Amino acid sequence: MSLKTYLHRPLLLACFIALVATGCGTITRTERDVYTTTTIDTMVTQRVTNPPGERDNGIIAPSSRVENRVRTIGYADSIKVREYPNFIRWSLFEGVSLLGSAAAGSESTRTGLFGLYRDVNELLFGEDSEDTSQIFDGYMFRMGLMEWKLDWFDHAPDWTWGITGLEIIRPDADRRLVGAGALTLTKRFYLSSKIPYISIRPSVSLSLLPSQYVNTSVSADVGSIGGVNLRAYVGYAFGSSILDSPSETITVPYAGLGVSVMDFLNREEELDTEWKYHEHSAWEIGAAEIVFVGSQADRSIFAPRKSGADALLMKGLTARFGIADIALPIFDYRLSLGTALANIVFLGSTEFGIGVLPLRLTYHWTPLSQSFRVEPFAEVNFAPSSFFHAGVRMAFPIADQMAVHVTAGWANGNTGSRVPGLEEFGFSIDQRRLVDPHFGAIYLGVGASLFDHLFSRKELRYGKGYPHE
Repeated sequence: MSLKTYLHRPLLLACFIALVATGCGTITRTERDVYTTTTIDTMVTQRVTNPPGERDNGIIAPSSRVENRVRTIGYADSIKVREYPNFIRWSLFEGVSLLGSAAAGSESTRTGLFGLYRDVNELLFGEDSEDTSQIFDGYMFRMGLMEWKLDWFDHAPDWTWGITGLEIIRPDADRRLVGAGALTLTKRFYLSSKIPYISIRPSVSLSLLPSQYVNTSVSADVGSIGGVNLRAYVGYAFGSSILDSPSETITVPYAGLGVSVMDFLNREEELDTEWKYHEHSAWEIGAAEIVFVGSQADRSIFAPRKSGADALLMKGLTARFGIADIALPIFDYRLSLGTALANIVFLGSTEFGIGVLPLRLTYHWTPLSQSFRVEPFAEVNFAPSSFFHAGVRMAFPIADQMAVHVTAGWANGNTGSRVPGLEEFGFSIDQRRLVDPHFGAIYLGVGASLFDHLFSRKELRYGKGYPHE
């Protein structure tokens, strides 16, 4: 069963409830120190009144000086608020591609590296994938994961417990295990204590609903830097699923390669460092950015049957999800290398592309103030569509985690859509026409980003003489 079919099941509601519950877990520990300040003040007033007329200064006479002393005591309460991270790990999404997980006679899910590279025809049009690659048998997705410090084992360091909002294990096209609110126990052995951390991580997770299974694994982790992590897995999962009738026991030995975005890791000593003193490696970390655009395209994706003068002015949109732009040690660290979990560039009904984990080079210029940004960028998208994307973005932050964007750009490449037997043709966005899959278009758009933080140059941890430099 495909993931699309699974999403129509009633158990989807339970999975999303678990995901939301995990995301709402406490991530900040607040401490308040209350002081009472006592102020004691004494005011001394002196007055001298000399009578008129002559006096014989040779004779000691009583002084006319009058002194008045007034003492006041005041009390004032002072509250010092300190905010600290309250988690070891907070992760929005992790994808893992599995090797050696398929059962005899079962086909690969054909989802590629990290389980993310699906065929464009399958993603947009529901067509069967033409890719017959068997390099990766299946995938594992984790969404909404949090870990907290575990104080068992006589307060031994680097033990954590956690909850995963939604975990999907697909060893092949025929089997799956799905866990909502899976409980996780983890131990980390750090090989490098400097950012980006390197660690060996044994872990075991237990799920009761909707599938009952145990998933044991050992991974080699590199990260987190800008919320991006890379992992190599070996593991073994076994259990049964109530989604299948009749239920059967599934065993899944696997090796895997994983990546995660919006995934942040704190060492235990960092739990005692205030948020405002934490080091940052990225110019931008965000959940989503959406820009509506007008372009040179003949037809809009919102009304693909209208063309020419009848076409809509708004031709499409661009969007990025799971954003990270990591500073590079050149040009005063204003040049960044970034990526995104998914990158969508839909400029018209035949001018579109989808990129997974593209590479994006950006220069961050703040000509007027730290709150206004001009960012020329160049981006390469490899798959499932292959295209080049360049332009300039102007960002206007309007809140701590929200900004308005004006973007002008150009995209050129291949949609990745292929018609079986007619490889030189692809589908239009509404799948009604066969067209040349190669495209190129200039666009101008306005949009916004949500849960997106734009850091300033002074917030970056570079150029300050820290030990990592």
